[in-house]
Amino acid sequence: MEGRTPVPEKEKLQSLAAHGATMVIFLSIGLVNQVQQALLQGAYTASTPAAVVYKATWPEERIVRCTVGDLAESVHKAGITKTALIVVGDFLGTQYDRSKLYDPTFTTEYRKGSKA
Repeated sequence: MEGRTPVPEKEKLQSLAAHGATMVIFLSIGLVNQVQQALLQGAYTASTPAAVVYKATWPEERIVRCTVGDLAESVHKAGITKTALIVVGDFLGTQYDRSKLYDPTFTTEYRKGSKA
């Protein structure tokens, strides 16, 4: 998210959000209100699953699951202001079409698929 450091037009969060692809957003938790608005102006809806990972891999790691619609509220309620990343995408929800690359029933050159 553009803050004190400018971002090229084609790399602005709203432009990237237009694709609706899975996103991992770094260095923007302090601007979570603006992040939420940019995501909603893209292809995401208020019900798109999201998560915030605070201090990933640290002993005090916390994960806050939410939706794009309540992203800012969830972050503020959790008291997270730094050292966090935002993950957005349908893969976080219950309805997601798994990539064939990782589908255990799919046969590849290196692995025989199991029967469903």
